[in-house]
Amino acid sequence: SIFTPGNIASLLTKTDASLRPFLALGAFAGLRMAELQRLDWSEIDLKRGFITVAAHKAKTRQRRLVPIADNLKKWLKPHAQASGPVCLHQRPQMALARLCEGFKWEANGLRHSYISYRLAILHDTARVALEAGNSPEVIFGHYRELVTPEAAKVWFDVNPKV
Repeated sequence: SIFTPGNIASLLTKTDASLRPFLALGAFAGLRMAELQRLDWSEIDLKRGFITVAAHKAKTRQRRLVPIADNLKKWLKPHAQASGPVCLHQRPQMALARLCEGFKWEANGLRHSYISYRLAILHDTARVALEAGNSPEVIFGHYRELVTPEAAKVWFDVNPKV
């Protein structure tokens, strides 16, 4: 249950500015929905290129640093703030599901997509597990070889239109 690059490009184009950072972070950083809903702009460091998921906001109760991909930086930059909640919606997934045309909204689809595409790029289960806040066994068992490296490159090349 993952999204294609075309699916995510369509959603990012259709959604408004209040949901775009939430959607981009889910797709290109793989944060869990609860983590996204608790995320504050002060935890996103575009200069250093990392998102800090605080221990008290993470499912595993362990702090982690998630790298900001080049395309994610482009999606976030126009919306970036010094502080404040990234997600202003009570039910962001429902709002995004209404924008799906020709494909179904998948629960946890953003996270599953990110992990699948990231693993196809890196070929390093331990590193992806660390970034995603998961175990290498889960990454290896559930996400290995779901997508090709070529498809992963296309995923991380989804950029805003300039």
